[in-house]
Amino acid sequence: MRPQTAALSSTTAHQAGAVIPLAFLLVIRLALGLLYSVIVPTWESYDEDGHFAYARYLAKYHTLLQPGDPEAEKIWEKFQPPLYYLFIAPLIAGFDLGETFETPERNPYRLNQNAGFNYAIHPDRFEGTARSISLAVQIARAASVLLSTASVGAVYLAARRVWPTEPKTAWAAACVYAFWPQFLFTGSMVTNDALVIALAAVLFYFAVRLALDGFHLGCALAIGVILGAALLTKLNAIALIPVVVIALLMSLGLSRSWRSPRLWLALAALGLIVMLGLWVLNSLEFITAQILQTQTVSDFLNYANPGGAARPRFLLLALQHGLRTFLGAFGWGSPELPGWLYWVWGIGANLAVVGLSIVIVERDRSASFKILTLAICQIISLVGLALALAMAERSAYLVWGRYLLPCLPGVAVSLITGWRALLPRRWRTHVWKGLCLGVVLIGWSIPLVTLAPAYAKPPRLPKDAVIDYPLSVFFGEEIELLGYLQPQAVTPGKDFRIVLCWQAIAPLNRNYSVLLEIIGPDGQAYGWLETYPGRGNYPTSFWAVNAPFCDPYTLGVEKDWPAASAAYVQVSLLSNFGGEKLPVRNVAGELVGQEVRIPVQVRVVAQK
Repeated sequence: MRPQTAALSSTTAHQAGAVIPLAFLLVIRLALGLLYSVIVPTWESYDEDGHFAYARYLAKYHTLLQPGDPEAEKIWEKFQPPLYYLFIAPLIAGFDLGETFETPERNPYRLNQNAGFNYAIHPDRFEGTARSISLAVQIARAASVLLSTASVGAVYLAARRVWPTEPKTAWAAACVYAFWPQFLFTGSMVTNDALVIALAAVLFYFAVRLALDGFHLGCALAIGVILGAALLTKLNAIALIPVVVIALLMSLGLSRSWRSPRLWLALAALGLIVMLGLWVLNSLEFITAQILQTQTVSDFLNYANPGGAARPRFLLLALQHGLRTFLGAFGWGSPELPGWLYWVWGIGANLAVVGLSIVIVERDRSASFKILTLAICQIISLVGLALALAMAERSAYLVWGRYLLPCLPGVAVSLITGWRALLPRRWRTHVWKGLCLGVVLIGWSIPLVTLAPAYAKPPRLPKDAVIDYPLSVFFGEEIELLGYLQPQAVTPGKDFRIVLCWQAIAPLNRNYSVLLEIIGPDGQAYGWLETYPGRGNYPTSFWAVNAPFCDPYTLGVEKDWPAASAAYVQVSLLSNFGGEKLPVRNVAGELVGQEVRIPVQVRVVAQK
């Protein structure tokens, strides 16, 4: 048997033996994705209401968005290509989707510091059409989970082609991809990011095959169809075109049949597919009106030229924001991961860069080096496109990590390649096992440690609970401030936390706001917070009568504090967002003002 044939047979045998472990990995990934989709409340993913409204329109009217239709015009995501929504629409068509799409009631304090993360107001139970839509959202999310989970198989198969004699290394790359925190979250929501990421993974697999095996007609046509589908899913798929081109060039370098009619037929077909995809995009009025404009290119060139405003500081800020949110920034940009994970990510990425430098300097001509070129191209293309758009729009914070997720297959392969170069061979198996276990544990901890608490409502106070400082004062005719727990001392320049205990004494049908102010000895406010209770998750219209609870609040305190140490927290209830203060009465029913004052100690730090 020829050595090449023997190696191929060995690789095939390894792949056959990996079917059960791969299926097990996919089941774990599927279960975890479904957990994310269930724990995160409806609409708590960036523009999820807009993505769902798009799919709902297609399901209800059986047509693409029609310019001039008032209902279509109101859909914020109308400028997106339609493929993902065409995939989702049949899955939700059987639900009661309502006569019109009702925009969810929003939390007006979402962007206020320490006021919570939730974008929408979520009742404990939905009824009627709202319940049907909630179920439809869960079905659409489950479809996204299936797409993102299936893409793990493509990355694993690509990694096996890169390291045919190192199955543990391939598993490491697959695990890094599968359990990447931002991918876990985004791939479990209603968003076209889920489909374009999955297509990018499959495209990467076929690009690897072309680069390693040489030109093959079926493979070339497959990569063309996938690229066309990606272009019809999200516009950032344009950044995948260079990956396809480089893979084809690599395959032609290995091919001995330059004059083969099948070769030129495949190239012509690929070009036709890309041109057809771009033509379809250009024919969609919403896309051409908002995105595909020459003015966007002009804005970028004006900002990027040497005499323009683009500076290294802008690019550094954009990259920093992009890389941080690429690892994990959930909801509408918050909550985020625990801080230590960003440090681990930074250290790991820098170590990988060192290892990649070694691979490049040594001019390794192995399969991994060739695929590394594809991986780096995928990363640079996505990051470059995001930076170009940020420069055109003059906003460094436009580089969100979810826009970069189509390059995640390249990131996973690059990280493993870099770490592999630094590891002695005898250590690799143990390190890869530890790495896989670590990313799986982190992936499973995020829903329980980060996401669930971010959207949790305060628990009901037990009957035998003791409140440290009872007050029993009343705001208006409906709300009682029972008291507060022992507050910490106020430290200038640091956050201050206080826990207030409330209950409704009459049915509530409106949402009052809590206003807290830290008042110094000079009568000036040195910290304040206006929010809905429960960090936005438990507005007063949800309160049950005679169901007491305690609610923590965190206020930022200014550094510039007077020398004297007397202070108090002033508590008020507002009629609505930024509204008038409600009157306060004591147990006897006497009016005592519009605020309740809670004395606190101040820990003044000596200035050096």
